[in-house]
Amino acid sequence: MTHYDTCRRSAKSHTTTDLLEMIEKLDKAWLIAEEVDMFQALNDEFASRWNTQANYDRLHEDAKMGGSFHTSIIDAFVKADNYNKPRLVRAFPEIFLP
Repeated sequence: MTHYDTCRRSAKSHTTTDLLEMIEKLDKAWLIAEEVDMFQALNDEFASRWNTQANYDRLHEDAKMGGSFHTSIIDAFVKADNYNKPRLVRAFPEIFLP
């Protein structure tokens, strides 16, 4: 008897609903892991690209000429902590292009 046969005989059976729930959990875990990797990569890019005095000066000037939405997003960016700033950059890259 092979190892595969031993494992197969000792495995408990699952209903279709149980199997679908397990698959859904695995899919969500993979998506969460991918999101964490993407967020970490954006944080790394943020640290080197967005957190500069020149970028803050540019945003300050843009806020003077932009509309209310544009100004509010820039205000949120300036007030946000370093954990949430990359989230704003990812959501509104057209505003935060250096």
